[in-house]
Amino acid sequence: MNKYSSLKRVVFVGMAVWLQQCLAAEEPRPQVPVSIGRGYYAILPNKLLLASQLQPEWKDAKLEWTQQSGPGVVKIERPSAAITWATADQPGKYVFQLKAAVAGRDPFTDTTEVNVYPPGSYRGNPILPGMFPDPHVMFDEGRFYIYATSMENDAGSYGRASVWMSDDFVNWKMELTNYPEYGKFGGDIWAPDIIRKGNRYFQFITRSGGYDTWVAVADSPTGPWKNLREDNTPIVSGGGNAGRIVAAYNMDAQPFIDDDGQAYMYWGWSESMAAKLAPDLKNIDGDVHFLKGTKWLPSGGALPQWLSVDLGKSTPISRIVSSPEFRHVAYGYMLEVSRDGRNWDLFADRSANRTELPGDDGYVDDGRATGRYVRISFNHCGGNWAGLYDFAVYAGDKLVSLHKPVTASSVRGKGSEPENAVDNSTGPALADFVEGSYMIKQNGKYYLLYSSGVLHDGTYSVRYAMADHPFGPFITPPNHIILKMNEEQTTRGPGHNSVLKFGGDHYIVYHQHNQPHEGGAQVFRQTCADLLEFNPDGTIKPVTPTQTGVGPLQPAPPQPTDLARGSYAIATSVKSGYYVPEYAFDNNNASLWRAADNSYPQSLTVDLGAVRDFSEIQTTFEYPTLSYKYQIDVSEDGSTWKTHTDKHAEFPVAVSPHRDAGKARARFVRITITACQRPENGAGLYSFQIF
Repeated sequence: MNKYSSLKRVVFVGMAVWLQQCLAAEEPRPQVPVSIGRGYYAILPNKLLLASQLQPEWKDAKLEWTQQSGPGVVKIERPSAAITWATADQPGKYVFQLKAAVAGRDPFTDTTEVNVYPPGSYRGNPILPGMFPDPHVMFDEGRFYIYATSMENDAGSYGRASVWMSDDFVNWKMELTNYPEYGKFGGDIWAPDIIRKGNRYFQFITRSGGYDTWVAVADSPTGPWKNLREDNTPIVSGGGNAGRIVAAYNMDAQPFIDDDGQAYMYWGWSESMAAKLAPDLKNIDGDVHFLKGTKWLPSGGALPQWLSVDLGKSTPISRIVSSPEFRHVAYGYMLEVSRDGRNWDLFADRSANRTELPGDDGYVDDGRATGRYVRISFNHCGGNWAGLYDFAVYAGDKLVSLHKPVTASSVRGKGSEPENAVDNSTGPALADFVEGSYMIKQNGKYYLLYSSGVLHDGTYSVRYAMADHPFGPFITPPNHIILKMNEEQTTRGPGHNSVLKFGGDHYIVYHQHNQPHEGGAQVFRQTCADLLEFNPDGTIKPVTPTQTGVGPLQPAPPQPTDLARGSYAIATSVKSGYYVPEYAFDNNNASLWRAADNSYPQSLTVDLGAVRDFSEIQTTFEYPTLSYKYQIDVSEDGSTWKTHTDKHAEFPVAVSPHRDAGKARARFVRITITACQRPENGAGLYSFQIF
């Protein structure tokens, strides 16, 4: 007998399917794709939902849910309903089929699968509700803290500073913080990073749109914060022709304190930079170290831009390797060779390239030519700017361009001279660096973790390099990509991590694209956590991204029973089958109910199945850093209602979850949301829990 067969029968919900109809060119025919991204799951005895939503033309369809495969027999409670719960007592992967039939149309069938995991005290990934990318984790005096960028609408607008707190790493609560000063920053910050030094806490942030790094100080992890620098200026900024440190590079700062007490700062976008900090952390102490090597940068983003090297004499040329500024951008360019600097012959033409990326090794172009001058001309940079870490010209196996005279169409400033492109300074490490620096130290070795690829798609990933000194030189170990999209795409676009060292273990806290993986810009990201391990030789093992997460790291008081979990519900409107109301009752931070649009009021009513006694209701809204006006009413029969909570007159302080205490006896509980602090947002709930 399977060891889970004695479990109380459990209910789980599978990935949602909703029905659409499209018009073909010749005649109307149904087209009903799966409307939910891969990634929903169940942790026994939690519940998951089989859900579909029908287009009006299919509202009279006869539906049938059936189990196609799985390790156990599943009982589907309402197989002919659009939304139904199912029960199983064994973990594993299950596949379900939905068949829809309506008179006069061909029947439709589609399948959906769901992973079901053994019982555990973990809640799963993501560990936080809402969109909180760029997470930084800290443990201090018995409590875990997470600070992150916050997102507050469908346009991807960045929002208020906040802090998440937990005693066990499973049950989290959120409060707003007072930093930054909204009059100066407009409330939009990126990638907060906190460090404790002595009895004070220092917060490093990027001001969105400003691309500069600010530092605040407080006597508590939750603030109140004040600017560390008395003149209210950033610790580092850039812009214009400010040499190599251009404005867009100054982001994602991470402070790091070494064993000897020396503080460092690692930061940058595309450019990987590091510097010592003064003892009071107010200023950079000494030079800025560029960890990727030297490079040439033009004065701006205008195109075309060119760079030409003089080999000194006519030379046979067989290969040219171009290592441009960005490794995640497709470049269009031409390579030409000249004997006299006036008449040019084509060596390679990639001017039409819009898809091929340079990768870690740069662009490699082979050919046969003879000349003294070699020129690269950029005509496309994927919305960015031209620039070269290395421009290497070979005659057979011999590098013939090293330290040769070089000219360029323009130069940004000091530190970005064209000579930098022919000094062969670009090593194998950090060539693929994009953003999200995070330094850790283990057994005397320095590990710089960072993100690479494109934030908006599945190429985004976490990588690392190793060194014996905080400034390097760094080496790239084998298998240096340690966290990436998995084959099933239950994890997609993971990156911008921090690391928690706790109880002798390491945990990587990162963001990934939200579920479902809908189309579009894919800037919506949620916070996840998994185990980070080292090999005996000191290298880092590739991380296995999980749906279960790491579970509790400290004991916590027993949690009360959520009476609403796994219940059926109705709502005034639903955006799509991705967001049916039952997703507010599946104990999963990856799923939520969303109303069809931003009109108000909107309500959700849950049926507890019987009259129950309870004393508290906890509500987690779609955007936790925003305030919502709402009212909660209760009823024993669904007809006569009493008010339990009334917060519709004024916006309450934004927290998560909202805890509304009050003894009540009811079968039906209804929340009516009347407004959001940002009116462009519709109503939405990650969870509506009744205790």
